[in-house]
Amino acid sequence: MSNEELRERFGVTAEQLDAWADEYESADWSHMRFGEVINGRPRVSDEPLDSITVKIPRSRTVAMKRVQQETGMTRSEFVRRAIDHELMALS
Repeated sequence: MSNEELRERFGVTAEQLDAWADEYESADWSHMRFGEVINGRPRVSDEPLDSITVKIPRSRTVAMKRVQQETGMTRSEFVRRAIDHELMALS
């Protein structure tokens, strides 16, 4: 992305971009303030989660793994999205 595209998309000046680049390249983060560190994975939902077990044909598992590798999704994320998609379609 060019500097012009960055300026248009994020509303920053060339001087700001140069200052940020200099700051990054200096590798000095001592003046930076960071938020609270939260351990663990982010929550999937604000409500309690239930585990379910289903049996599916191996060919679907293989196809699902291929999609997971292409998209970087976890198995759980893939299944949750598929369920959400069906629930929305049936509503």
